[in-house]
Amino acid sequence: MTPIRIGVVSDSHGRFRPLERMVSQAPDVAAWIHCGDYSDDGDDLAIYTGVPVYSVRGNNDFMSDAPACRKVTIGGVNIIAVHGHQWYGDARLAKLRQLGREHEARLVLFGHTHRRFCRRDDDMAIVNPGSISLPRDGRVGTYAVCAIDDGVLTDIQFYELTK
Repeated sequence: MTPIRIGVVSDSHGRFRPLERMVSQAPDVAAWIHCGDYSDDGDDLAIYTGVPVYSVRGNNDFMSDAPACRKVTIGGVNIIAVHGHQWYGDARLAKLRQLGREHEARLVLFGHTHRRFCRRDDDMAIVNPGSISLPRDGRVGTYAVCAIDDGVLTDIQFYELTK
């Protein structure tokens, strides 16, 4: 069976050009998850790519009707997405783990920090793709692609935008 790839993006802040660049270089994905801050960019991304886009509301999404937290199941894997601005410091990671456990998620996605992050604990991965348009970690825009094969999260890769 061919793995299902899920693209993860966050913090686009209304800048569609980095999203266009991301789509042109990303591997084929079955769906995108937008982790907030201009979650309405996810609507444009869905039109542009023709694949489902699941968005959550961030702290800069004042007029968005996207949910603050979203659970989706793709390829048999429960995925939780949240922006993450609700918690700070060590509390954020603890709350993300708790949220994942409550929803029996194997993948918990968040944004807000504009820094990429990945931690795998037991049977759960917590991932922040960084910011596609305003990175704060000295990198160019970043996004992630997660692979699911036969109901198992098998891989997480980070990508940087190319020029």
